[in-house]
Amino acid sequence: MNVLLLGAENEMRGKLSGMFWRCGFVVDVAVPRDADAWLSASKPYALIVLDFAQPTVTPAAVHAVRRMTNAPLLVLTERDRLEGLAPDTAEYLVKPYALGDLLTRAWALISHGDGPDAAVLRLADLAIDRARGKAFRQGADLGLSATLFELLDVLMAHRGQVVSRARLLKAVWGSRASERDNVATLGILRLRHKLDDPFDLKLIHTVHREGYVLECRSDR
Repeated sequence: MNVLLLGAENEMRGKLSGMFWRCGFVVDVAVPRDADAWLSASKPYALIVLDFAQPTVTPAAVHAVRRMTNAPLLVLTERDRLEGLAPDTAEYLVKPYALGDLLTRAWALISHGDGPDAAVLRLADLAIDRARGKAFRQGADLGLSATLFELLDVLMAHRGQVVSRARLLKAVWGSRASERDNVATLGILRLRHKLDDPFDLKLIHTVHREGYVLECRSDR
């Protein structure tokens, strides 16, 4: 998926670009005055991020983007609302913010976009199609068994949250296993082999003595 990052050339723009790239996006970077040139190329953007240092100029930049596309737009600003803009024109993230918060907001906007596959759950380059019972990374079918797909689906439903082994056992295996069994641990190992081992970006993380979390970590 493609992201267009509009902002002044500075250290923060570099950090944002690197974060989105590590999460599997194709990132285009430009200054806001060049937005028309990038958007007129008809490249499909899953998200546009606008970071403008001058709040008084930002509404004009937002209008310029909106004239060209209806793609989800996230504005990084020092204010929670900008004058002269309709409430549903864009989403806002107020500075200062943590990169993790920005990433969470970005994925929420992408997941609720108007594209043809908006119903598909996404995290970085992972896509889960619940209707078909299939999971993909970078467009490639992971070939998950029904049990591994169910395990991934539970983690995806709670992405960003630690899910305990006991909760995984109950959700996936039900009464077929007890908490003393290592079936959840083995299931995670098999899922990692399919989901993470072939890719540089790892999505399943172990939280010592607590369980597992599915997330795209911005600091790696």
